[in-house]
Amino acid sequence: METLDFTLKPEAAAKIHDILTCLAKFSDTVAIEARRERLSFTALNSSKSAYASCSLEGKTFFSTYECRPKNSAADGRFTCSMYSKALLSVFKPRLDDARGKDTAIDRCEVSVQDRPDKTECRFVVKMVCNQGVTKTYKLTYESVEVLHALFDKNAAKNHWSISSGLLKEYIEYFGRKTEQLDIYAEEDRVVFTSFTEKITNGKEILKQPLQTAVAVNVADFEKFSAQERMHTIISVKDFRAIVLHAETLKTSLNAYYSHPTRPLQLNYTSDGMYCEFTLMTAGDYVDTPPPSAAPVGPSRTTSRAPSTATERSESRSFRQDMPPPPAPTTRTSARRLGNSGAARKAPSPIPSEADSESLFVGQDEDAQWDPAESRNDEETLGWDASAENDVAIYPTFRDSGSLARTQSEESADGVAPTQRISQIKGLW
Repeated sequence: METLDFTLKPEAAAKIHDILTCLAKFSDTVAIEARRERLSFTALNSSKSAYASCSLEGKTFFSTYECRPKNSAADGRFTCSMYSKALLSVFKPRLDDARGKDTAIDRCEVSVQDRPDKTECRFVVKMVCNQGVTKTYKLTYESVEVLHALFDKNAAKNHWSISSGLLKEYIEYFGRKTEQLDIYAEEDRVVFTSFTEKITNGKEILKQPLQTAVAVNVADFEKFSAQERMHTIISVKDFRAIVLHAETLKTSLNAYYSHPTRPLQLNYTSDGMYCEFTLMTAGDYVDTPPPSAAPVGPSRTTSRAPSTATERSESRSFRQDMPPPPAPTTRTSARRLGNSGAARKAPSPIPSEADSESLFVGQDEDAQWDPAESRNDEETLGWDASAENDVAIYPTFRDSGSLARTQSEESADGVAPTQRISQIKGLW
């Protein structure tokens, strides 16, 4: 049989309400873990990217505290889970009730009804008010296995501490619809930038992203030791909930983290209460060195000389390793425009000496890289613009097949005929 009984003062009951309000921002359910020395409230969001835990010391926070789990070992515990809204409705603040002092509570008694002689297991909360009025709440709970997030502070080389009241003033500048928070340190200041990339409000989508940056001087921190030029991104909603709860306790907020994509932990303590929040992070953890002055180097012409020499040497090696394709023995006359005899009579230009240092292929060498063409005289068409065909009114196409069948056309200069004369009868 498990036994859990504790008594709270009105101030302690109000603090539990603040704890439940904070944990409700992370999850709809709250897990309760009772050990012999302390009582813990934990919450884990649905994506398991944020973990929240608030531990209360049995001898310091409570007026009376007793926990005897089934397991008699020292590490025995009692765990259960309940809805956050159900607990919030019970532990609502009653210190300054507008209806008068008669409804203000005098003490709060909590016990767990888990005995074999009882047909129901309940989490019983009794609010003993002034004038002898007692309000009893019996809440159903579910036995669950509580998960805890592990965090190694020894590996967290970045650490800073700041007043929660001062940090609350800064987060008031953040937009309510922003989603992410970027923490960035540079040049004796820390920049908190809240931003979002897209906001959907019904059918309207905000195209321009929201972004608010607040720069905090390092002197405003109680402790600061963090790497500069490193972006650490967390959720704005989680950060705001943590800061608002820490501000109710008037305590300092401590942050521990190593680099982005690794967990970040925020914690604070106050009067027997220890709260810690482990958040997953994103961002860029590559430390960008500050830009250094460019060294004085050679002039532009001198600096480009080695590159040009390298390119020329590569060009020479490329032409030596890859010879041009062999040129065909004969080329069809269809590639020549005009009289072929005139083309032979034209003096060929004196080839200039090839520049071995040039990056371009000369005009004389360009023909060596032309693709080899298959000779097919019967299918070749060309334009006959020779002076011997001036008798025709219009230039004509002739059948190139006649060149293979007649010796006279075979020895004729100019473009091969492409059309039979018998096919043009009737045009005159």
